[in-house]
Amino acid sequence: MLSGTSMAAPHIAGLAALIKQKFPSFSPAAIGSALSTTTTLSDKQGNPIMSQRTYSNPDSTQTPATPFDMGNGFANATAALDPGLIFDCSYDDYLSFLCGINGSAPVVANYTGSSCRASTMTGADLNLPSITIAVLNQSRTITRTITNVASDENYTVSCNAPYGVAASAAPAQFFIPSGQKQLVTFVVNATMTNSSASFGDVEFYGDRGHRVVIPFTVMSKAV
Repeated sequence: MLSGTSMAAPHIAGLAALIKQKFPSFSPAAIGSALSTTTTLSDKQGNPIMSQRTYSNPDSTQTPATPFDMGNGFANATAALDPGLIFDCSYDDYLSFLCGINGSAPVVANYTGSSCRASTMTGADLNLPSITIAVLNQSRTITRTITNVASDENYTVSCNAPYGVAASAAPAQFFIPSGQKQLVTFVVNATMTNSSASFGDVEFYGDRGHRVVIPFTVMSKAV
């Protein structure tokens, strides 16, 4: 009741059903991507989304929300039905992630009936519509594969790196035909030693009006 999730959940479920109706072949991950990359980061007055920090006197303890508070922001039903690009994940991708956790093989086998092969996949390697690096030791390379679910389009990639981090994307510009995939590689470098989480985003701007945004978070950094 206090957080509002009791009403947020059925609203999001309804939006997911609308997306599934328009895109019957979408996986759950693709539906989640469409919802989360087309959000709004301000309220209806145009102000930043706020988050309360205490249950007592909540109005006086509000500060601007971070992705840890709000995820990707407020869902936009109209935009979610025309996301432009999606980030998709398969069952095997999630299985590889689980198998990459030390000591997880017996648990994975018990719940899925599948045997783990050697895997070094971490949470940052999953093809999610977000980038989160828990520990950045000097430098790391992250990849994301995007799929165009709209018409042919040219895109420009803009990295707004978190504080204490430098980041670049390659390719920074690309043309992607309808239905095709594009691999984008991000090189992330720590520019300072800091143990506080910092936040940025990656934005994909299409020349047909699509704007795809994913949060970019780095927690502990070491140069």
